[in-house]
Amino acid sequence: MAVEAGKTKANDIKLNIDMYKTAQRLKLNLSQHLENLDPSEDYGPHEKLDALGRQLKRFGIRVAPGKNGVYAGDVESFYLTEESKVLFPEVISRVAREAPMAASKLEQLRAITTPIDSNVYVPYYVADQPAEQTRKRVTEAAQLPICEIKGQEHSIKLYKYGRAIKASYEAIRRMKIDMLSLHIRRIAAQSGLDKADEALDVIINGDGNTNAATVYKLHTDLGGVVADGLDYTSWLKFLMKFSAKQYNCNIVIGGLDEIVALLTMQKPNVDPLALLSAVMQGPVDAKMSIESGLVVNYKALYIPSAPANKIIGIDNSSAIEEVTEIGSDIAESERFIMNQTSVLTVSENNAYAKLFTDATAVLDLTQ
Repeated sequence: MAVEAGKTKANDIKLNIDMYKTAQRLKLNLSQHLENLDPSEDYGPHEKLDALGRQLKRFGIRVAPGKNGVYAGDVESFYLTEESKVLFPEVISRVAREAPMAASKLEQLRAITTPIDSNVYVPYYVADQPAEQTRKRVTEAAQLPICEIKGQEHSIKLYKYGRAIKASYEAIRRMKIDMLSLHIRRIAAQSGLDKADEALDVIINGDGNTNAATVYKLHTDLGGVVADGLDYTSWLKFLMKFSAKQYNCNIVIGGLDEIVALLTMQKPNVDPLALLSAVMQGPVDAKMSIESGLVVNYKALYIPSAPANKIIGIDNSSAIEEVTEIGSDIAESERFIMNQTSVLTVSENNAYAKLFTDATAVLDLTQ
């Protein structure tokens, strides 16, 4: 049932600093907590605002330009009442969370995000019995192959990613909210790159639990010639290493030289994959096809910090878990709301864990 005009539930919510702590206990951010208190679905299918948006409207805070030449409000508009000032840290955090530049690389690396309420996390893994994996049949009374889900031996510690903006309330109170948001997006973009660097390190070296990516050497393992650089045949062999383990290499990561080498790699005049698809076998109406998933489309991802002379491949549906501490900036938010600090922080506590080791591999171009 839609909320009746004049009886908006948003107006009944008493905003206070403790709502951040409550949201943290529930493993939510403040936007999600407000949405639970004031569900958008109660307003009918034409409602365009979420719960945070309705709170901003309630206090007359315009965070972006509107129609007919209406400008965004000043930061000072958050501080007109004790309740409205509670919204300011969440608006800043939300801008950072939604900044598209910050997520562009990291989103393509992580498979899942796990929220926790601590700064230490124990990753999980599947403990297979390799000798048993190839068993085709199980005779009567014989033991079935066991795949046990276990906690890793070593926990991982979460670290703070972000930046601090040193600016007094007096310095920013007359600043337009959309101008401040622009600066926050730039900060979030760099934070996103920092996180992608950390995730890449875990992809290559593991998270401390003996789960580093398998390294395939261009010459020794794939039959290439180091002096000639990356060749197409060796590259296909590398991609097919994933298929042999029931994964698909759909993201390829490298530094500047490595990505350029991949893009300019000499290919045969006739692509052997295309040739295999087209070649006729036996009767005229018979055609050879390629096994689904043998080699899939992949995206090349340039990360400046990637190690030289190495190309990293992952199946991004199974490689990396991002762990984030909910409410890790609660103390900073409280101090800024109470005007007890001149530093506004935009940060998160995060860590990265390896999900399935076989979903990651490294091609070493030097050996």
